[in-house]
Parts: sequence; structure tokens; C-alpha cells
Amino acid sequence: MTTDRKKAILYLSITFIIGVFIGSLIPAFYGRFRHRDGKDVRDGKEMRGGRDNKQFGNKQEWLTKTIIRIVKPDSAQVKEIRPLTAQAAAQLGELEKGSNERMSGIMDSLKSKLRPILNDEQNKNLEEFSSKASQRLKKRE
Repeated sequence: MTTDRKKAILYLSITFIIGVFIGSLIPAFYGRFRHRDGKDVRDGKEMRGGRDNKQFGNKQEWLTKTIIRIVKPDSAQVKEIRPLTAQAAAQLGELEKGSNERMSGIMDSLKSKLRPILNDEQNKNLEEFSSKASQRLKKRE
């Protein structure tokens, strides 16, 4: 094999490896900027699983849109579906509120049982965690 041929093979191999490396980085780079702040930049829609889960802000609207998207009803059916989803959303909201209250009670009970076991620093950390969790819960409601 001549030296010119070896050089050509070497340059082609290096070019191929660099191309594969760059090609693997572009989708990750593009996806990172496309899904900023829980929104799909292409069409401005909020993504499921976005950090803040803002799509659940109005549960009735979310439930109605989801059912309509899945069922694909005609206009007469949409008029009948809206009150049903409003009623279901209200029931789900009450259920969630009751569950959150029960969860808070269980966590308060756990904290009171842990206090005698933990030292001062650990109790302080537990209280900080608890206050942050309750603030996050209040933001969701």
C-alpha cells in the first residue's frame, strides 16, 4: 500500500469519526433548545411532564381538551361532553384535596414521631424540607 493511499484512508477515517461525533451531538443540542422551560418551542405547546406541569392549571379545561382529543366528537357531542367533564373535574379536585389533607396528616404524624429520635440539626433539616414541600403543594392548588 502506498503512502498516498494510507493518507487518504486515514483522512477518510478521521472525517468519518468526526462526522459521527458531530451527528450524535446535533439532535441533543437541538432538543435541548426546543424544549425550553417545559414548552415545545416549535408550536408553543406545553409539554407533558414539564417541570411546572402548568398544563394542569385549569383541570376542567385540561380534562375537556383531553377527552375531546381522544374521542374526536362532533359539535353536538362536544356540547354534551363539556358539562360532564366539568362535573368530573370538580369531583377529581375534591378527591385530590382530601388526599392532600390526609397526606399532610400522615406526614405531620411522622414528623412528631421523628422529633425525639433526631438531633437539633436533623430536626431543622426536616422542618426546612417540610416547609418547602408545603409551599410546593400550595402552589399546585
